[in-house]
Amino acid sequence: MRHLEGKPTPELITSVEGLKAAVSVLKKEAVIGVDTEFIRETSFYPRIALIQLANHDQTFLVDPTAFEQKELGVLLDLLSDSKVLKVFHASHADQECLFWTYGMVAKPVLDTSIAAALCGMGDSIGLQKLLREVLGVYVSKGRARAKWLARPLSPELLHYAEQDVAHLVSLGTKMKEILDGHERWEWALEESETEPSHFDISPKDLATKMAKGAHLEKEQPVLTELVSWRESRAKEANLPRGWIADNEVLIALARSQPKSLEELKTFRGIHSKEVERSGGVILEAIKKGQKVEVEKAPEPRKEIPRIDSHAVNLIETYLTFLASRAEIMPRFLMNNHQTTQILYHLDKSKEQWVEMGILTAQAAKLIGDDLKALFSGKRALRIENKRLSIVDLD
Repeated sequence: MRHLEGKPTPELITSVEGLKAAVSVLKKEAVIGVDTEFIRETSFYPRIALIQLANHDQTFLVDPTAFEQKELGVLLDLLSDSKVLKVFHASHADQECLFWTYGMVAKPVLDTSIAAALCGMGDSIGLQKLLREVLGVYVSKGRARAKWLARPLSPELLHYAEQDVAHLVSLGTKMKEILDGHERWEWALEESETEPSHFDISPKDLATKMAKGAHLEKEQPVLTELVSWRESRAKEANLPRGWIADNEVLIALARSQPKSLEELKTFRGIHSKEVERSGGVILEAIKKGQKVEVEKAPEPRKEIPRIDSHAVNLIETYLTFLASRAEIMPRFLMNNHQTTQILYHLDKSKEQWVEMGILTAQAAKLIGDDLKALFSGKRALRIENKRLSIVDLD
């Protein structure tokens, strides 16, 4: 660990001069480590409380609450500098925080959680475990419920924040060695990349996902309008979506489609004060969705061949075996939808699977020939000595 008992408490950077000095050191590096601490349990938008940065030798803790956004410009420029690789662990939440707070995401990025999954070390592996397994470094557990916006921050929290970023450059360097050994470095960078559109999801896309899970079809236009209302309301009030109305409530509203405030007031799941404030808007959203449903009714689904669930299970078993052999998590090879889709296109080449989006180019290179061998009857699975194995039938 970089700091031990008796070491000085890390300094919190709160001045423009201190920030510029830290950035001047870090921008000379090819690789830096980055982490953030934020709070969002009671708000729609995350409230950023700390930005941690490090190179191989130094760690810098920046207090973003002490600066105007324009004063943080030098730091935001560093985070988007194409010449400096930023190493995060489980970067999605950090990137979302940067997006909603500053309107940007860090680039380029290596996410060590994704890198670990590409090397077969497990999905969503924690930083503590990964540091221990890869570097032999032991750090204390996270502070998920810490009051990061409190000032002054306690020495304990400052030490924790420091160690959470101090080893990321070394970890990224080691993960690159492992990824290079598997010829997956570029793949890891590609998977680690985040676009702003990942966070500002349209109400239509949110509703489509919800409708699919709830098996809604004709009611989906109503659900889309209800989701749109909730998004606007949650952003305006800066409250979590679930505090306005959770997904199940919106789905139930889309199904029942109340026609009056009296009906809406008897509906369970929406607070009476919210009905008083937004009842008319909710009813208008339902009416608008009903019109879309009538005017733009979706075309009837074409009849498609039924998929044999046993065939899906076989592919999933085979995929898990291939993933284990290749030291990679199965989700990087095929997801559930792709597993089903490939059964409709068994006769296609692996190149055509890539063109159709059934496999990525990387997955096709890794397992395309194995899949073709199974589907063409040139390969079988067998159990030998209580273990699954592959048999070539040429």
